[in-house]
Amino acid sequence: MPIPLPVPLADSLPPRVAVLDDDQVFLTLLRDVLTEAGYEACTLRPGIGGHEVLRTLAPAAIILDLPDDAGVLAWRLLALCARDAHLRHIPLLVCVPDDGHASDRASALHHPRSTLVCKPFTLDALLTSLERLQGQHAGAHSAHAT
Repeated sequence: MPIPLPVPLADSLPPRVAVLDDDQVFLTLLRDVLTEAGYEACTLRPGIGGHEVLRTLAPAAIILDLPDDAGVLAWRLLALCARDAHLRHIPLLVCVPDDGHASDRASALHHPRSTLVCKPFTLDALLTSLERLQGQHAGAHSAHAT
């Protein structure tokens, strides 16, 4: 009888990050950058069904772009994530235009683990924000677990 292979521990797998943006070129670039940084990147465009896809993916973090043109679907997805018990604990990095309204957008976010990143940003700054956000989430999660 063959000996079963050990199942890898979840900690040994790269953290899965879901990236939602309406620009396919940016999605491809971010997938490559995140993969090189040691993440498993899952890219998709915000739209109908995005909420269900996020629930299925169960990512360690979500990066969501709010486009300059109001991004109704992205805001709707953000609201769904904030209300969903399966998603609201997932750290969320929200990319917004730096047009002087970032503080207004921050107050409009009702997601308990969200952070804003103003565009334009460097990829290094985005990775740093993602790492910081995940570190904050890990600290809050372990404090909550004790």
